[in-house]
Amino acid sequence: MEYPHLIEPSMKNYLFNTLKQCHDIRIHFYSYVLNISIFLLFVAIFGYTLYYCNKTKLTDYEKSQKMLRDQQYVLSKIRFYQEENKEKKVSSLTNLPFIQN
Repeated sequence: MEYPHLIEPSMKNYLFNTLKQCHDIRIHFYSYVLNISIFLLFVAIFGYTLYYCNKTKLTDYEKSQKMLRDQQYVLSKIRFYQEENKEKKVSSLTNLPFIQN
């Protein structure tokens, strides 16, 4: 038993093609919006990273102060170990005690 067709086949094809075109247009629009939003997010993250790096960058004066502090620290450690070796009377090369004649 065959049921009656409420829509003609040509009209059915026309509606199907129209809906397919609407779907394709919507998908293209969504892809453009998604691509633009991802690009803007990337630019925002990249810009914030550059801003943060520039903000935390040391000035020339701060760099020289840090270098002086580092040099003083290294020299103090060298002096400490030299004094420690003098007190022990140990050779710096072999870590063996000196022999007194």
